[in-house]
Amino acid sequence: MHNYKKILVVCPAGAVTGGPEALHQLTAHMNSLGLPAYMCYLPFSESAKPPAPYERYQTQSAAYEDAPDNLIIFPEVDPMLALKVKHAKAALWWLSLENFLERRHIWPLHDRVRYFKRVLQGRRPWGGAKNLKSLLHFSQTEHSTQYLKSCGIDPIPLIDSINEDFLTDKYLDKIDHKQNIILYNPTKGWKVTQQLIARYPQWQFLPLKGLNRDQLSEKLYSAKLYIDFGHHPGRDRMPREAAMHGCCLITGKLGSAGNTVDLPIPSQYKFDSSAPNFVEAFGELANDVMENFPKHYADFGTYRKWLQDEPRIFKQQIADYFCK
Repeated sequence: MHNYKKILVVCPAGAVTGGPEALHQLTAHMNSLGLPAYMCYLPFSESAKPPAPYERYQTQSAAYEDAPDNLIIFPEVDPMLALKVKHAKAALWWLSLENFLERRHIWPLHDRVRYFKRVLQGRRPWGGAKNLKSLLHFSQTEHSTQYLKSCGIDPIPLIDSINEDFLTDKYLDKIDHKQNIILYNPTKGWKVTQQLIARYPQWQFLPLKGLNRDQLSEKLYSAKLYIDFGHHPGRDRMPREAAMHGCCLITGKLGSAGNTVDLPIPSQYKFDSSAPNFVEAFGELANDVMENFPKHYADFGTYRKWLQDEPRIFKQQIADYFCK
């Protein structure tokens, strides 16, 4: 049993992306277990409320308080703030490894320069996570767990889940309405996606951008295929949400997509986008998905059941560490 007077979960004010949603979910699940958890918004000098999409989690916020018997959980992109904690226990939740390492998998030297710039700005430690051993570490992915172990850190597993509204079967009731549309996130793997759009003009590629939650659901529900050849910094939400709307997935193998723990889809749906025959191999599979959709849809049944179990696992992992 870890008895903390307050658990402060640090989150940038007003941010509406996968990481901030996970931080609000964590606080809400902790509250449901009777833990004294609060959102604590950056910058600490200003008061803030949860963004409208996260009001549903009914979290309370509290001021930053570096006091004995408190636990302060920071996202992994704020390691230097965590190191400044003097009296409370400080922790990092590794929702993304690539974002910590400033790694984009386009050019290794460029990634190292980006990280070095963050060191000079005082936002990253010299030598990576090896200099963060004084902190408590929670890990959302097998991908970040392996990195942390290589740095001499044994993290506590703590996954998240996508929005539970998407984890019902309501978007999986039928598939005969699905259209030959390929959806993609224009902020992830754009160079690879551009290649595919140029090579296959006969298919409709649609970017998912500027959409509210209902519009996003509508697009995901109508399409047969979602692709992601980005750097998969963590267990990304969009592929999971796409699968729960009945899409098939085709992804790359970078980041967390490179193992079977973080993205457990059948291996034939993962491609090395740097391979010489990649564009042709993608075309063959995508065409088969369009022509024989029910068969491919069935291939993702196990993955969808696994996604539906994520909230239970998430709550259990919190209980295992904090309540036993």
